[in-house]
Amino acid sequence: MKIKPQIFRDYDIRGVYPTDLNEEVSYVIGRAFGSMVKRRMGKSIVVGRDNRKSSLFLTQSYIKGLLSTGINVTHIGITATPVIHFLTCGSAFDAGTEVTASHNPEEFNGFRLDYAGAEPVYGADIKKLLNMIEKEDFDTGSGDYDEEDLTKKYIGFLIEKFKAKRKLKVVLDCGNGTASELAQQVFQGMGYEVVPLYCEYNSKFPHGIPDPENPLFLKSLEKQVLENKADVGFGFDTDADRFGVVDEKGVSYSTDEILMLVAADLLHRNPHEKIVYDVKGSGEIDNFIKSRHGIPVMTRTGHPYVFEEVKNGGSVGAEYSGHMFFADRYYGYDDGIYSACRIAEIISNQPKTLSELLKIVPRQFSTPEVKVPVRDEDKFRLVKSLSEKVKNDEDVENYIELDGIRANISPTAWFLIRASNTTPNISVRLGGSSEREKAALINKVEQLFKGFDIKINFDL
Repeated sequence: MKIKPQIFRDYDIRGVYPTDLNEEVSYVIGRAFGSMVKRRMGKSIVVGRDNRKSSLFLTQSYIKGLLSTGINVTHIGITATPVIHFLTCGSAFDAGTEVTASHNPEEFNGFRLDYAGAEPVYGADIKKLLNMIEKEDFDTGSGDYDEEDLTKKYIGFLIEKFKAKRKLKVVLDCGNGTASELAQQVFQGMGYEVVPLYCEYNSKFPHGIPDPENPLFLKSLEKQVLENKADVGFGFDTDADRFGVVDEKGVSYSTDEILMLVAADLLHRNPHEKIVYDVKGSGEIDNFIKSRHGIPVMTRTGHPYVFEEVKNGGSVGAEYSGHMFFADRYYGYDDGIYSACRIAEIISNQPKTLSELLKIVPRQFSTPEVKVPVRDEDKFRLVKSLSEKVKNDEDVENYIELDGIRANISPTAWFLIRASNTTPNISVRLGGSSEREKAALINKVEQLFKGFDIKINFDL
């Protein structure tokens, strides 16, 4: 059948409902993925969804597609992406699917696919799904269908794993997404006092799409932490695989800074562990980890790449966008709720406040991720052209092409230019040690883009 190939991205399937992604498309995606799992000798798939209105319709047709291949399906209803990961690790499922578009606007939807052990379906396997659909290469059969609330297994696991040593007051901003019910149950079960904020399902997301990477999303959380005199606040994205952190003073922190706090805590107990971060990470991470006898590893942006490195001997990893991955005491996949539990545990185990604990983290200049709108069909070609300009630039001291291009114009001043895999944007990030370096970096990047008639609004 005819299908828009651009919805098959590097590490998920994502598009606008119903123009790109509708019930007919989700049905054949189910047929393709069911066939793929079956050919890997799999028999069962667990399926959940976020609370968008379109998710119910897409899930129903997707499940029909799975069942038509002979795969058995357990549907667990509205749940968070980490719950699906958890069930592919701790239960007898051969694969899992969350129907979600994560932090994309309400009109988007998509599929995040796992094999057993939360192994991401990405890259060549995503392309293979598209190829199977285009060739109508499907298995046939008649699978069994079951509905069961398995989210409670995840909740029980976390409550058993974490117990509050010091009772904290915690504000939870669930942004009306999938964390709305389960996050409260987890933190109350661990013995914390919970102040809920936007913890009711609402598919319209009336307070904005929950996205911890967006500083505006965390503003309400910052205010509530101060007004309630709370010890910490956590904000979760739509499907709860990402999180943001606010301290008792109402100050929010980047994932870079939270990763360094976690790394310091872990390396104090277990030196020489591998700590993974993505190419968007700040320039301070490498030296910070080395100074605490850890092994820093930079990898491509994207949850499959960080997951792969963490599972390959790492203890913890993070993406700048708010994903955090724990192999230490966990399964290695990205989980915003589990990560929040770990931060709460660090605070609970110490007599210090979060702001005091974070004083160990260096505070050099770095920007948020600046997103430059570029059409999906143009963004990779443009980044390639920009990379050639960077490599021939006399001001560039060194560069790496791990994911896009990351370059230094001094030992401490760096910039990154890469194509987003999930949105029609080119991402830019800068970091350095002073306002002078900040100005030089902005000038350099603006010059690079000027030749392509693109103006960047840093607005820093």
